[in-house]
Amino acid sequence: MSGLLVFGRTGQVARELQHLAPVLALGRDAADLAQPGACAAAIHAHRPRAVINAAAYTAVDPAEDEADLATAINGAAPAEMALACAALNIPLVHISTDYVFPGTGHHLGAR
Repeated sequence: MSGLLVFGRTGQVARELQHLAPVLALGRDAADLAQPGACAAAIHAHRPRAVINAAAYTAVDPAEDEADLATAINGAAPAEMALACAALNIPLVHISTDYVFPGTGHHLGAR
């Protein structure tokens, strides 16, 4: 079992985490969030002690035209991460912005 697994290797949060602690940060080449099963597979393959999802589809205007892609990245992939983490009994931290969740505390739950 490795330490901390971070999705979103090149994003602001992931880059800062990489400066603060030894983490395994995965980018799109290793786990494409557009293919949600890839995230679960990466979690099972690396068996980390915890997972941080710092990746998201945040391009607001293009998301309207690419709703399926945005939903896969911001909804299905985190749901698959949650299921994989639950199966391994490890914590998952999902970081979001008001561009993904409005901050009201009300959102759709994972399946």
